Amino acid sequence: MRHPKSRSILDTLGLALLHLTVLLFVVLATSVQAAPLLSDSAAGRRAMVDYIVHFAHHVQWPIEVFSGTDAPFRICLMGGDELRDPLAERLSHHRVAGREVELERVALGELIRARRCQILVLGEMKRSSLVKAVGALEFFPVLTVSDADRFAATGGIVGFTGYGNHVALQLNKTMLDRAELKMGDSLFRLGRKRH
Repeated sequence: MRHPKSRSILDTLGLALLHLTVLLFVVLATSVQAAPLLSDSAAGRRAMVDYIVHFAHHVQWPIEVFSGTDAPFRICLMGGDELRDPLAERLSHHRVAGREVELERVALGELIRARRCQILVLGEMKRSSLVKAVGALEFFPVLTVSDADRFAATGGIVGFTGYGNHVALQLNKTMLDRAELKMGDSLFRLGRKRH
């Protein structure tokens, strides 16, 4: 049988160890913060919108993706709404190859509907939802773009990285080829003066 005093010491040590473990977890959790996304700043959102519009004019989609000569060019948003207002402002009265541009919101569960988009902008969402979305679009002519961490490595086509005016793009050429989209060598050179 254990002495009551030794049991009290063990209980105190156990409680102290529990508090130390919780404290260590809190310190580690607060010190490991997600890197800021490009869309977190107004300058980053502007840069992303500039590139998305640039892609609309410089990527070639198979002609059969359009149901007719008057079919719209669809740019769709799934996930967070960070780019909705800047895109809506920029695309107001805009045309791509003579087609009216429609900006559409696509819900996470509407992956069949997302296949009708020419460009799908994936905003903030759970990693599992992101993987599911890009997987569902793998062999469809939809240019997927996002500033999510490691987006191109996850199966997306164009990943934005950087912060503010410092923009880098990552291209997943395999996924681009599977989508049967064509882009010229100058696609990533955007003639835009940075402030």
